Amino acid sequence: MYLLGVDAGATKTHCLVADENGKILGFGSGGTGNYEVFGLDSAMKEIDHSITEAFNMAGIERADIGCFCLAGADFPEDFTMLEEAVKNLKRVDRVIIKNDSLAALKAGIVEESYGIAVIMGTGTNAVGIGKSGEEARLFGEGFLFGDWGGSGDISREILHRVFRAYDGRGEQTILTEKVLEFFEESDLVSLAKRLYYGKIDRSRILLLTPLLFECAYMGDRVSVEIVKKIAKETALSAWAIMKRLSLQKEPVKVVLGGSIFKAKGPLLIDFIKAELHSFNPSAEIVLPRYEPVVGALLLAFDYHFGRFIPEVYSQIESTAFEYLKINMEERL
Repeated sequence: MYLLGVDAGATKTHCLVADENGKILGFGSGGTGNYEVFGLDSAMKEIDHSITEAFNMAGIERADIGCFCLAGADFPEDFTMLEEAVKNLKRVDRVIIKNDSLAALKAGIVEESYGIAVIMGTGTNAVGIGKSGEEARLFGEGFLFGDWGGSGDISREILHRVFRAYDGRGEQTILTEKVLEFFEESDLVSLAKRLYYGKIDRSRILLLTPLLFECAYMGDRVSVEIVKKIAKETALSAWAIMKRLSLQKEPVKVVLGGSIFKAKGPLLIDFIKAELHSFNPSAEIVLPRYEPVVGALLLAFDYHFGRFIPEVYSQIESTAFEYLKINMEERL
C-alpha cells in the first residue's frame, strides 16, 4: 500500500509518497497549485507534475490513499470541485481534500490528535482540530473577511506609518530611512508617485516585512507597535479557534507557520506568548517540525489508520529528506 501527501500553495506544490510503514519513497515538486491564481487546469497540471516526480522516484504508478492539502479549498463548493478535479487525474484510489493550513498544523503537532495553527505568509489564516476530530477555520480571505496579518497587511502598515510620520500625523520612525533605502529613493514624494502610478510591483512591496523586525530590534517604537499588533492578532486568531473547539482551558499546542514567524530572534514569539497566555495560560507555542508536505502525508496516515502510529512516525523521521525538516535553532 502506498500513501501520498500533497501541499499545494500559491507559489509551489510539494508531494511525498510513502509505503504503509512510513518509509518515504519519493518526493516531487511543481509550481502554483492554487486554482485561484492561474485557474483550475493550471493548478491540476502542477499537482500532477509533482505526483509524477514523486511516483517516478518511488517506482510506482498509483497510490492507494492521498491527502491533498490545497490553497483555495475554502468553501464547500471548492471542495467539491477540487475533489472531482483531483480524482480525474487518476493517480490515487482514495482522495481526501483539505485546506492547506491543515498541513502546516499537522507538521507542528505531529503526534498529537488535536491542536491549532496560525499561518502568516503573504496572508493569514488559523485552523484547528478538536479532541473529537472536528475542524474549525477562519475565513483567511483578507481584511474584508476580518483577517489582518501576513506580509500583505504588514507591508501596507509599514508604508502607512511611514507616510503618517512624513505628513505630521504620526510618530517619526527609522522605518522611513529603511523604506527609502529599500526602494532606492531619496524622498517620500518620489516614492509616493511610484506607488500611486503603479510603478512598483506588489511582490516587491511584500518584501518590506523583514525591515520591520530589523527596526524593532533597534528599538524603534513604531516598529515595536506593529510587531505587537502582529502578536495580538496571532493570539486572537488562536483564541477564536480555541473557543470554537472548546479548548479554552486545555494545554493545546499552537503551531506558528509561515514566513512571518521565521523572523530571527525572540521578540515576536515573546510578544505572542504573552498575549496568548493572557487568554489560555496552558497553551503551548510550537514551531513546525517539518515542511507542510510532511504534515499532509501524516494526515493521510491518520485517515488510513484512524490514529497516530508511533512506528510510522519513526519511519518518517528517519527517511524524510533533510530539506523537509525545519532547523528551528536558526529561528529562536
